[in-house]
Amino acid sequence: MAASRLAHVLVTTGLAAAALLMSAAPAAAAAPPAAPASGATAVRADVDDFAYASWDARYEVGLDDDGRARMHVTETLTARFPDTDQNKGIVRGLPTSYENAWLDPRVLSVTDETGADVPYETENEDGLLLVLTGDDDYVRGLTTYVIEYEMRDVILAADSGVDEFYWDLLPLDSTQRIEAFHAEVAFDEAMTDRMTGDARCYAGYQGSTDECDLIASSDGSQLSVEATELSPGEGITIAVGFESNTVAQPSARQPNPVTDTVPAVAALGGLALSVASWFTVSAFKRNRRKASGIIVAQYDVPDSLPPLLAAAIVPGAKDPIPAEIIHLAVRGTLRIEEGTDAEQPRLRRLPGGRIPDQLDVEALDALFAGADSAGVAELPHASEEFAARMKTLSQHGIEAAASRGLTTKARSRGAMIVQWCAIGIVLVGFALGMSGIIAGRVSAIPAFVAIAFGAFLVFLSSFYSFSRHTVLSAEGARQYEYLMGVREFIRVADADRLQMLQSYSGAERRQDGSANVIVVYERLLPYAMLFGMENEWGALLEQVYAFEQRGATWIGDPSTPFVHGQLIAFAASSQASATYSAPSASSSSSAGGSFGGGFSGGGGGGGFSGGR
Repeated sequence: MAASRLAHVLVTTGLAAAALLMSAAPAAAAAPPAAPASGATAVRADVDDFAYASWDARYEVGLDDDGRARMHVTETLTARFPDTDQNKGIVRGLPTSYENAWLDPRVLSVTDETGADVPYETENEDGLLLVLTGDDDYVRGLTTYVIEYEMRDVILAADSGVDEFYWDLLPLDSTQRIEAFHAEVAFDEAMTDRMTGDARCYAGYQGSTDECDLIASSDGSQLSVEATELSPGEGITIAVGFESNTVAQPSARQPNPVTDTVPAVAALGGLALSVASWFTVSAFKRNRRKASGIIVAQYDVPDSLPPLLAAAIVPGAKDPIPAEIIHLAVRGTLRIEEGTDAEQPRLRRLPGGRIPDQLDVEALDALFAGADSAGVAELPHASEEFAARMKTLSQHGIEAAASRGLTTKARSRGAMIVQWCAIGIVLVGFALGMSGIIAGRVSAIPAFVAIAFGAFLVFLSSFYSFSRHTVLSAEGARQYEYLMGVREFIRVADADRLQMLQSYSGAERRQDGSANVIVVYERLLPYAMLFGMENEWGALLEQVYAFEQRGATWIGDPSTPFVHGQLIAFAASSQASATYSAPSASSSSSAGGSFGGGFSGGGGGGGFSGGR
C-alpha cells in the first residue's frame, strides 16, 4: 500500500521537477551549491511527512429497519503541515469489506472547521475507498478536515457466542504521529439494552495486547477513549459485546456452499471433462485405424506406399526423410557414398533407375536440387535452404495421403458431447459465482476466480475438441494394418539382422573409384527406420536439417492428450496455489475481544491515512 501511495504522491507533487533536479546533480557536484532564489521553496517528495495535531472521531452505531448494523462517523482531523509547498491535502482510506461482507462506505461530506466545503474525490484501491481532499493549491500549517461517512454491517456474530463491535479506530499503517486522539462511540437504545457489559480497549502497534481505558457514560450508551503522543503505526482498538442475535448478519457472512464452493468444484469438473474430451478425440483417431482388426505379418511393401506416404498414416512415425533416402537407395535410383567426413555422407544420382511413385520423383528432385554436374549432392550440416526443401517434401507426403483418399478430416461426436457438458458445467458455475459477487459475498471471490479461470481453459480447449481432425479413411485403415504387419515381421524375424548388416556402421562398403559406396539392399530397412526399429541411419541423416524440421516449440506437441493434460494440471495447480486476499485494510477476527484476548489492530476499520 505504501509503495502505491508513494507512486501516486510523486505524480501529484511534481515528479518532473524532481527528475529535473536529479539530472542536474552532476553539475551541482562539480560547483558549489547556489543559494536559493528569493522566495523560492524546495520541492519535497514525501507528502506523508506531516503530523496530526488532533484526531477526533465520533461513531454512532445502531440498527436499521432490517436489524442490521449501521454506523455514522464524523472524523475531525487537524493536520500540521510544514510551511512549504509539500501538501495539497490528506488522503483518508476507508475499508470496503469486513469479514466477508461489503461495508458499503459512503462519504457524505468533507468540510473544514467552519463547515465550508472542502473539494475532494474518491478512488478505490487495494480494498480501500480513498478520500483525497484538496485541489491543486498547496496547504500549510494547521488545516482541519471534517469527514463524514456511513458504513453498514460493522458488527460481527463472534465465535465466542456474542455479537461484537470490534473496531480499529486508527489506521495502523500510516506514517503520521498523532499529538492528541479522542474518540466517542455511541450506541442507540436498542443496542444499549442488549450490551453484555464486556468492553475492552487495546492500544499500541499491530498485535499489541496492552489495554487502554474506556470511559462509559452514565447510561452506558457511550464509550470514549483518549490518548496523546501516538507514534506512527500505533493504533486504538475497542471491542464491545452484545447479546447473541442482537444484530442481523448479512447473507455474505452466512455459509453458502452454492456460491462459495460449488463454482470452484464446477471449475475442476469442467477441466476434467475437457481433458476427457481430448482423450475421446485420441480414442476416435485410434478407432479410425481399424479395418479388419487383424494384423498379418508382411515381408514386402508395395510401391504405392513409399516412406513419405507411409509416415503420413502411421501415428508416431519417425522422420520420413532419412527413410525416403534409404528407400531410394534400395530401389537403385541413388547411392550413398562416404564423403571426406565419414559422418557426413553424400548422395549420387544413378541414371536409368525405376522410380515407382510420384512422391519418389519429388524426393529425388528435392535431394539433388543443388547437385553438381556429376549428379553428386552433399548433405550439408547447416543449410536453411536444404532444410526448407526437406520440410516441404514431408508436407507433400501428408498432402498425398489426403489426395489419395487415405486420410480425411472428421469431428469426434463423442468429444463434442463431452466438451458441451464441460461448457455447461462451467457456465452454471460461473452464474453461481457471479450471483455471489452481486450479493456482496467477499467469500465468494476465490471460487469466482477459480471458475473464471476454469471457464477460460475450457473454452480454449473447445477449439481442439470441436475441430475436424485428420483421421484414416477405410482404405487408409487397411493400409495402416498392412504396415503394422510389416512392423510385426521386422520385429519377429528381421530386426536383429537389419541392425547387424544394414545399419550405417554395419553396412558393407564397396570401393568405386575414389568413393566408398555404402551398400544397402534390404527393402524393409526404410520402414524399420520409420517404426523406430533402426535408429542409426536416422540419427545420421536427419541431423543436417533437424533444427528446421523440429522447429521451436514452447512445451511439446499440444495435439497430444497427455501434454494437454499436463497443461491443464499445471494451470489448475497454479490457480490452486495462488492466494487471494480479501480486500480489507486490517486484520479481521471473529474470535472476540470484548472479554479479553483481543489485540490492537484485530478488528475491522482502521484503513489508511497519508498525505496528498
